[in-house]
This record gives sequence, C-alpha cells and structure tokens, in this order.
Amino acid sequence: MPSPAPVVGPGEIAALATSVLWAGTALLFSAAARRIGPDRVNRIRLFMACCLLGAVVVLTGAASRTPAAQVLCFFASGVVGLALGDAAYFRSLEILGARRGSLLMSVAPVFTALLMVPLLAEGLSAVGIAGMALTIGGVAWVQAERAGDREIAGSAARGVMFGVLGSVGQAAGYILAKVGLGAAPAEGALAGWMGLGVRPGPGGDLAGVEVSPLFGTFLRMIAALGWVTVAALLHRDRPRVREALDDRPALWLTLGGTICGPFLGVWLSLVAVSLANTAVASTILAASPLFVIPLVRAVHGERASARAWIGALVAIGGLAVLSFRVAILEALGG
Repeated sequence: MPSPAPVVGPGEIAALATSVLWAGTALLFSAAARRIGPDRVNRIRLFMACCLLGAVVVLTGAASRTPAAQVLCFFASGVVGLALGDAAYFRSLEILGARRGSLLMSVAPVFTALLMVPLLAEGLSAVGIAGMALTIGGVAWVQAERAGDREIAGSAARGVMFGVLGSVGQAAGYILAKVGLGAAPAEGALAGWMGLGVRPGPGGDLAGVEVSPLFGTFLRMIAALGWVTVAALLHRDRPRVREALDDRPALWLTLGGTICGPFLGVWLSLVAVSLANTAVASTILAASPLFVIPLVRAVHGERASARAWIGALVAIGGLAVLSFRVAILEALGG
C-alpha cells in the first residue's frame, strides 16, 4: 500500500517558520527605516544578505549548473520581488508602522492565486480556497481597525498604495522563483515561454532542472542588489548611504532584520514555495502580522484590541484549514 500523505507537509512548516521570522523583521526594519530611510535600509540589507548567503553557498556547495532560462527567472524574481516589491513594502512600513504595514502584505496571496492558475497551471481545492478566505479575511478584519495617530507617519493613503504594490511584487516574485527552482508544473504557460525541458517529478512532470532554494535565494539577492545599486548611482545617493552607515543603532537593527528576513526568511520561503502549493505557501507567509501583534505588545507596550485578537483567531483558523487541507479532504471523502 502507498504510504499516506503527511498531515502537514514540510512546505507548510517552512512557510510557518518564515512567517514567524518575518514578524520580527517587520519591527526591526520599521525602526531602522524611520532612522535612515527605507531606501537605504533596502540597499544595506541586500548587501548584508548577499554576503551571508554567498558564504553559506560556498560552505555548503549549494551552487549548481542552472539553465539560463531559470537563472533569468531568479534574476527577474529578485528585481520584482526583492528590489521593487520590498522597496514599496518598506515605504509602507515607514508610513503605517510595523503592524499595519505588514498587514497589507496579506493581499499578496490573492495576486499569487490569480497568477498561478495561468502561469503555473496550479489549482486549489475548495477546502484550500476556504482556508485562504478565512486567513485573508481575519487579517483584513484587523487591518480595517482604525489606526492611532501616533502609529501613522504621513499619508495613510500613500502607505496603503505602497503596501498593495509590495504585495503585487511579492506575488510575482514567488511565481518566477518557482519556475527558477524547477518546481513548477511543465504544462504551465511561464515554463513554456521560457522553453524549459521536462523532467518527471513526484506529482507529475516538472519544468527545468532542480535548483537548491539556498542557491536560488542567492541569485535573487544578487539581482536585487545590482538593481538598487544602479538606482542609487543614478540618483547620486552615495553620500546619504555613507551617512546612514554611521548610524550604529540603525545598522544593528538592519543586521537583525536581515538575518531574520532576507537570509533565513527568504531562504525558507523558497523552500516553502518549492514544496507546497504556491497560493497556500503565500497565504501562510502572509500571516506574519499575527505574530507581529504580540511582538508589538512586548516591545512597545501597545495593546491589541479585542477586534485584533478576534481577527487573529479567525486567521489562525484559516491557517489550520490550509495546513490540514489534505486530511480534511480525506475526512470529507474528497
């Protein structure tokens, strides 16, 4: 008899671990952005991440020969998701604060689900859709809570706009990264456009060769760093970057956020995307605001309202449905 499918897969576990790490990242980068600005935080953290990832790639021998089409997917994913998308996200954090800025990233799974059907040929069961709806609805319920004046610094409308742009960039980055990892179904439109070969996989034919998530993360970071460096040179921002490097507290905050986010978090997020359904992984990854609530309480003493906790419980229920969707389907005879 075939062995039963695991109740919760390693992809979902990796996504949940990433979500916890990103909660800490939101607080650290939010504080750093308000000291030296989000653009400089973005460039500094990408440089730090490239150094850390490069060292680990060399030590572990994770680098491999990768088809040019898949390398191109990683580079495009890095620019769209990590450079442009995260720049918009940091701007949202600067304006709205860690809790509400990170909550806006809950829109990312919606864009991921819309993109993955035509581009990756991935689908989602009714139970999975219900879990997504519960998770996103719970987070959105918290987001709709009126913000305190001291938490928002600037135009709330601009903060929301940048948060949505960050979500779109993140969704597109995940789609491109999955093809780069060689974990996308071969019948997907994006794999066909890239002209990737076909190899048999555990759940069907996959496009391209298998690439380590660690090496893929490094390639994404290199592309993102190259993009923001060129942008900085064009805007002649070098003096202000040097000034930011003199702010020791901001550097320590950025280093801590880099370890939790671009280093460990992004690495684990690619593990999640490669092993789980893309929309499911994206939804669990977007749940980091649930962990931001107790962190904000511990660090800043800001009490979350009853509404926030109710929304968090609804979202956690959605995460449980997503994580145990296989067992639920089996129990329902699906």
